[in-house]
Amino acid sequence: MRSLFEGYRPTFKPHSLGYEAESLLLLTPSQQMCYYDGKLFGGYIALLMDRILADCCKHKDKPAFTAYLNTSFNHSVPPSGPMLLRAWPEKVEGRKVFLKGSVRIPGKEAHDWVDAVRTDALFIRPKP
Repeated sequence: MRSLFEGYRPTFKPHSLGYEAESLLLLTPSQQMCYYDGKLFGGYIALLMDRILADCCKHKDKPAFTAYLNTSFNHSVPPSGPMLLRAWPEKVEGRKVFLKGSVRIPGKEAHDWVDAVRTDALFIRPKP
């Protein structure tokens, strides 16, 4: 499992509802799982998003647990290019943390990034 997250090093910024997280990732050849040539496997992308969303909503080193993760694939993600994982809280209701996230890939223009994948998620913090 550890090898699936090789190179994953998120940075965090304060957000009014907690923290935003971001990680620029370039996959190693062993991480480049494709079902179709040139298209990263969607299940692997969902795994990466689940991880950054969970990291985004940690509170005082206590994890939160995935209640749902809705993933929309707008564009295929090439396995050999860089991808930018992003996550941020949208709403907090008690122990419930509603989050948004995206996987961005380079666009056609220099310094242009495109949302290839978008996520909506609900995480639940454990009872104190």
